[in-house]
Amino acid sequence: MYASHLKGLLLGIRSKAPFRKWFQCNICGAYNSRPYSDFNRESPSCDQCGSTVRMRAMIHHASEALYGRSLVLTEWPVHPEYRGVGLSDWDGYANRLPHRVNYTNTYYHQAPFLDITKPPAEMEHTCNFIISTDVFEHVLPPVSRAFEGAMKLLKPGGTLVMSVPFALETPETIEHYPDIHNFEIRKVGDDYELVNTLASGEVKVHRDLVFHGGPGDTLEMRVFAKEALRKNLEDAGFTDVRFRGESMKKYGIYWHYPWSVPVTAKAPG
Repeated sequence: MYASHLKGLLLGIRSKAPFRKWFQCNICGAYNSRPYSDFNRESPSCDQCGSTVRMRAMIHHASEALYGRSLVLTEWPVHPEYRGVGLSDWDGYANRLPHRVNYTNTYYHQAPFLDITKPPAEMEHTCNFIISTDVFEHVLPPVSRAFEGAMKLLKPGGTLVMSVPFALETPETIEHYPDIHNFEIRKVGDDYELVNTLASGEVKVHRDLVFHGGPGDTLEMRVFAKEALRKNLEDAGFTDVRFRGESMKKYGIYWHYPWSVPVTAKAPG
């Protein structure tokens, strides 16, 4: 009687508890237990380094590109001949990568500088990989220059590992400011506005701006459409463009939805 009662009590507790999943963070190596609902693109889910699903996915796909298999970053074989750049990458893996490969995290606004739309000639065809996570949606139009710049950086056979927010239901990328020319962002009360002076001299004022990282921080220039994003990559010369919605459960990488998943693409050769 007692055993039966205890079993029923335990089953009742389990039925009310959220499903939890053990995983190893492939960035810092820590083991974590998290409710299944915590695994989403942007929320920190590693108790030690604070990595998100998106950040762990970047390292998962970079590892596959370089080593042919998915490894925990702290266990990557040391290969200084593998060269890569990051575009304003997250410090959690950007600070660890240089201990394994020849990697430099670059920035548009501070040293070490890299404008992906105009990479310097001395960097062309020097990289085995590029990591770009949620950057291309902020590049000034035409965004095609950024894809062409990434292609210029890669060696033949090199890999671009990227993520951008993208939509499935629209056939074309939505450009918020297609005619942007000479602009400034002004704070007006509690809001912001973009004042754009066209080449003709006409002034346009845009409100209801979308920022990533907080108001006044990084302005969203566009919302990609999935197939338009694929075309951007292919037009720049990339091959083997793959939208990576598959999960890697042992590293806590779950994609509950098919939009805004990572993308990998290769330079020919």
